[in-house]
Parts: sequence; structure tokens; C-alpha cells
Amino acid sequence: MPLGVLLVALVCLVGGGYALWSLGYQAGLRSLDQQRADAALVTARTADPLMPPAAVSPAMAPEVQGAPRFAPALSGLGPAPEGDPRRAGFNYFILADGISLDRASEMVAFCRGQGLDAIAVPSNNARFLVFVQPGFGWDDRGGPAVKALEVDIRSVGAKWKALGRGNGDFRDFYPKLFKGPT
Repeated sequence: MPLGVLLVALVCLVGGGYALWSLGYQAGLRSLDQQRADAALVTARTADPLMPPAAVSPAMAPEVQGAPRFAPALSGLGPAPEGDPRRAGFNYFILADGISLDRASEMVAFCRGQGLDAIAVPSNNARFLVFVQPGFGWDDRGGPAVKALEVDIRSVGAKWKALGRGNGDFRDFYPKLFKGPT
């Protein structure tokens, strides 16, 4: 094969590889920007439990398949904090992982309205993870505070399921060690 043909083929191969890498890199940056924007909206879209139920906007309590809109009960918990408040080395009960922003916002608003300190943070592939505070050490797993939290999660989960919109009852919640930001 002539040397000129090999050089043209090599240039095309390298140029094509660079073009594909560049497209993937740009798509990754857009996805990261979208995740950050979605994370900022999670707290902005959760209902303020100190507001009267009539002040809950439709975006905070969307109607799903004709089900009535819910208004969180007044609980004393304010809106979810900005960012990720978890501390490395602590375990947190995970209620849901890999759910959409709308679903995470709705779940967090409901849980906080019921007095359960739930927070949503970005997870994988522009999806969200919903966890409950406070965190706990693994040695504290059998302690009264963690057991009381488990009871609270089951109670709020039963109410969440009773909304009748295909909601789970949080029966499959589990503790997960937070190793720190990645």
C-alpha cells in the first residue's frame, strides 16, 4: 500500500477519534451542568411546611393520573438544605435511588411534611437519590435512635403508599455508608 494512503488513513482515524471524543466530552459537560441545575431545583421545588396548604404550588404537588394533589402537613421542618449535607463515614437510610427530579421532589416534600428529614441529591445518569437524616455510625445501628428512625420511615412510608399513586411504602429502605463526595 502506498505511504500516502496510509498517512491519509491515519489522519482520518486520529481526526475521527478526536471528533468522537470531543462530542462525548461536550455531552458529559452538558449532563453535569443539567445535574447541578436539577440539584438546585430539588430544594427550590419542595414545599415549605410553614406555608399554609393553599400556598403549595402545583409544581410542588403535581397531580398524577387524576389523584388529588397533596399538601404536606405542617411539621416544623423547613425546606431541604442546599447541596449534600451528608458526612463521610456515616450511614444514611436510602429511600429511593435512580428516580427523576420530579419524583424525588415530590417524595422529599411529602416526607419533610410528615416530619421525616428527607433530602434528594443527584445520583447517576441525571437521576436522584433520596435519603433520610440523621446519619449514624454502624455501631449505633441497633441503638434506640436508629430504631426510632426506622419506625418513623415505615410510618411515613405507609402514608406515602396510601396516596394510591403507585407509591411504595419504603419497605426496601436500607442503610448505606457515605464515603464522601466523588
